[in-house]
Amino acid sequence: MKPRKFDSEILNGMGQSPQGADSGESAEHAGIAGTVESSSVKRVLAVDLGASSGRVMLGSYDGSKLELREIHRFDNVPVEDGGGLYWDEGGLFAEIQAGIRLAAAEGQPILGIGVDTWGVDYGWIGQDGELLRPPHHYRDARMARHAAELERRLPPREQFELTGNQPNPINTVYQIFADLEEQPELREQASRLLMMPDLFHYRLCGAAAAERSILSTGGLLAAGGSEPSAAVLERLGIPAALLAPVVPAGTVLGELRPELQAQLRCGPLRVVAGASHDTASAVAAVPYGGIAAAGLSGAAASGAVNGAAGWSGTADIAGRAENGGMDGAAESADMAEKASGAPDEAVRTPDGRPADQAAGSAANEAAFAAFISCGTWSIAGIETPRPILSGAAYERGLTNEVCYGGGNRLLKNITGLWLLQECRRHWNAGGEALSHGDLAALAEAAGPAASRIDPDDPRFAAPGDMPERVRQYCRETGQPVPGSHGELARVVLESLADAYARAIDELESITGRAIAAVHLVGGGSRNRLLCRLTAERTGREVIAGPVEASAAGSALVQLAALGELDFDRRAEILGRSFALERYLPDEPANRQIRKF
Repeated sequence: MKPRKFDSEILNGMGQSPQGADSGESAEHAGIAGTVESSSVKRVLAVDLGASSGRVMLGSYDGSKLELREIHRFDNVPVEDGGGLYWDEGGLFAEIQAGIRLAAAEGQPILGIGVDTWGVDYGWIGQDGELLRPPHHYRDARMARHAAELERRLPPREQFELTGNQPNPINTVYQIFADLEEQPELREQASRLLMMPDLFHYRLCGAAAAERSILSTGGLLAAGGSEPSAAVLERLGIPAALLAPVVPAGTVLGELRPELQAQLRCGPLRVVAGASHDTASAVAAVPYGGIAAAGLSGAAASGAVNGAAGWSGTADIAGRAENGGMDGAAESADMAEKASGAPDEAVRTPDGRPADQAAGSAANEAAFAAFISCGTWSIAGIETPRPILSGAAYERGLTNEVCYGGGNRLLKNITGLWLLQECRRHWNAGGEALSHGDLAALAEAAGPAASRIDPDDPRFAAPGDMPERVRQYCRETGQPVPGSHGELARVVLESLADAYARAIDELESITGRAIAAVHLVGGGSRNRLLCRLTAERTGREVIAGPVEASAAGSALVQLAALGELDFDRRAEILGRSFALERYLPDEPANRQIRKF
């Protein structure tokens, strides 16, 4: 399949934004190609490819509320071949098509489709327009063979200064460098390399583009810019011609290929390059001010102006953003929520007691709001007008990535629910049948933990006997060793809450802005104990939800790009559509955060 040039309605020339808009600006009102047929309910498909599974979600918007429904779920498991680790790109594309077919069979018109994935991975497109080989998975080992030479040519600190990304061997730039070192013929054989969401969009409509939020995850995009860093490309010998034209999140790329329309019986739905990084989509669904905007009782007003336009949590910027981790907000199957009906908003103190009055919370979130996208991995961050490239940000491991709308997300990557998922997998492999809800209840019953772990210790990164690794960490550090499942789960959850608190404190210190509220989105927002502990350890109010943040953000961005939704109303739409809960912080004197 040959790459197709963009229609003039979509892009005025290579690398330009829709309808002449600056490529660094928001595309939510510029990316429409043609007129979308009117209907009382507007429907789009959000394809979310996470760490172990993928989903096709149907988003339905009636002008007031957004509803999400899972149409199709499937495994997303990397393939080992010849010592390498690869995406099952062909199998995943078949599953995406199956989801489109199932949605179309319901007989209601579908306007668009967009794909989001974790960051850094990509595929090579040959001169004939076909995929040259299966795309490598970021856990592949080839980068380790070439990292030293890359860092000799481009030292880690310079990488950060040029791109705003923390240097990491999994980054796209390390992967490309390794590929070209081992297969220099790729310079002639390849016509393009496409990030994974861009690759699936290309397969769907034939348009080759580099969506800015996903490109910003891998050490290629110039910090704060709209194009790849020329210095990075030149010093590492990466031909600039291999990179597709950069487009902003919310660009309509074109219609589904005619042959796919016929095969799937779905009509000419539009392919939208939304906030294609899964955490970018998740942060696009952070409901800054959502509870107050929806007019729900017992909720404090949030998202008021904080005195510095352009910072997240303010009323004058709707907090459009994105992430930097592997799979950001990829929710586990047991934590997936099917949202429908009116939200049941609640205000809670850290010990779980409902609170009739959220005294002072309006002033709190008015100051400044951060977010935590909590799934298999967690990403804590804040939105800023520009990248933060200070020495302190580099030393503390913070990274910068692009938001929907063109702003910046300053981020800290943290191990998330992976730890509990692996504990559950290990226990269930031994004959038990524990759900995530079971583990949360056992942890609640266990009471406060006497020990802590560092969730980011390298020993916890690989699959395996996670319960024993947790116990061994406690032995090595001279702490009480948890015995029961509930005690061990409680150690993990309290350690995560401590890690979140350290990250929020670091973000506050680096930016010099007081963070008074935290939005916790993704699968972890269903774990009420984790939410309460996070409020307690951060000393800040926590607003939990939506659970299906990546899918919700993808749907919102698509609908805005197609002219069916005003993204500036995002907060009130989310507040009406999803269950949002508040958890009030405990007294600051009770904060006990373990340091590592």
